Amino acid sequence: MIRAILFDLDGTLFSVNQAEFMHNYIGLISPRFAHLIPSARFAKQLLRSMNTMIKEPKPDRTNLQTFYEDFSKATGLTYNILWPIFEEFHAIDFPSLQCMVRAKKEGKRAVEVALQQGYITALASNPVLPMTTVVERIRWAELSEERFAVIPSIEDFHFCKPHLGFYKEIARRLKLDPTECLVVGNHPVEDMVARELGFKTFLITKSSDKTLSDYSGELADLSQLILTGNL
Repeated sequence: MIRAILFDLDGTLFSVNQAEFMHNYIGLISPRFAHLIPSARFAKQLLRSMNTMIKEPKPDRTNLQTFYEDFSKATGLTYNILWPIFEEFHAIDFPSLQCMVRAKKEGKRAVEVALQQGYITALASNPVLPMTTVVERIRWAELSEERFAVIPSIEDFHFCKPHLGFYKEIARRLKLDPTECLVVGNHPVEDMVARELGFKTFLITKSSDKTLSDYSGELADLSQLILTGNL
């Protein structure tokens, strides 16, 4: 029996061109650190350390700790120097990137329908950003943080997608078995990998192919499944 529905964010609750978004994100954040490190070097190391955080997680370290350990080792800049600048950037500059995303009305409706039908809702976005920034991005989907029982962030999660540890961590925080949860997302690997742990999955796609997921279709189809009790 499904008790919780876990929603991906990028490409699921709002539309975004990831490559363009990252290009603009890096172009916006790099000058903030120009007095400490050349912008080109900063950009390269930012991506390298993020890649290390995603591909080489440490169960006893948060994603934030893993990122900064790698970044600091490569640049010689400490967390105490870097973090306040990152915080200021995400508070002041990051919101301007909202123009690059488009909220999906059917995504918002699916969340609201799930709550109305008594399901727990949680966010299942990749925890690579600070909590304040994740909350800002939830607003871009025309939703509020109060709608979600769990919101993954770089400060308090220890794994990133597509590592199975990420999904285990969400289930543990919800105090539910994976079989009691439905993961909703648009990525056939990062989101649908949760199926390996017993999570039910809904792939946002126009295809009816169910080889990758338990359910597939548009967000409107998901809302209908929830309303009719067919999950």
